[in-house]
Amino acid sequence: MADTRGDINSIIGENLTLLSHEYSSAEERRLTQLRERALFISRTTSLLDSDNRADEFDALFDDGTVHDSIPETELHIAEQMNTQFFSDKLTVCKFLAEEYRARKINILEKLLGNEPYGDAVKIAYFRNAYADAAFRIFSDVIENPAVIYAEDFSAVCEEVYYGRADMCMLPLDSSRDAKLISFYRLIDKYELSPIFSCDVTTPDGSVTTRYALLAKSPALPKNEVLTKCDRFFFEFSLIPSDGPILCEVLSAASKCGLSLYKVDSIPLSYNESEFSCDVILKVGSVAGLEAFVLFLALAIPQYEPLGFYPHISQK
Repeated sequence: MADTRGDINSIIGENLTLLSHEYSSAEERRLTQLRERALFISRTTSLLDSDNRADEFDALFDDGTVHDSIPETELHIAEQMNTQFFSDKLTVCKFLAEEYRARKINILEKLLGNEPYGDAVKIAYFRNAYADAAFRIFSDVIENPAVIYAEDFSAVCEEVYYGRADMCMLPLDSSRDAKLISFYRLIDKYELSPIFSCDVTTPDGSVTTRYALLAKSPALPKNEVLTKCDRFFFEFSLIPSDGPILCEVLSAASKCGLSLYKVDSIPLSYNESEFSCDVILKVGSVAGLEAFVLFLALAIPQYEPLGFYPHISQK
């Protein structure tokens, strides 16, 4: 009897090994086809330039399967298919990022924008001791900036909005009060984008406040700034759908080498009973960020980029 049980278990093991080999072979063939799809897309930038790029990208993956026809008793099959569908999109975006990089197409500039700041930068801020400290930190990467002292925080933003200053400085969050929603509302109202961030800590070390330099248009970090910084953040907002969209997006970020710094829920300005998620990720590599930004732009229509910016450490 013992021998029979051993034989049966041995057969099961052999079958599982064969299935594993078959699975590996099928996955290799799938990856080859997904790379071919990426090559097909990369021949032009028409998909990236399209106003309906998310729908057009989605249509490329339409295999004719009607999920509504799957019986309720087998909904797990639909869930597995959706997970595979999501994974395939991310894989194509990774291959696509490689192809665009080989063709010297700057994906971050195309999808996030790039309005480089000049040499004579004017910075507006509401003056206090901590803001002065943040200004000194930012002065390490912006040479000899000029200062405009504003009478309040709204006036700070207006200096940039009306073109009297190139950048403005606002606190974003603190270790004591968390995200400072009122300042994020100003950022949204005046359509500002973060260019740099830094932390200022009180003398007794009890509270750390994060400040940002913001501009009217997004700007990618200059090469000389990249060499001075060891931390970079990518920030975006996302209005969650009925599905587990945030979970899937964060999983995709992890697979692209980005790690979660924080997520906050912010009431929508037009409907305070609904919320958007403000997501800040730590960037591991520019190549990984390119793949992830492509994935967001093509697969997640509910997303809005807020900025890719370096964090300036206090010396």
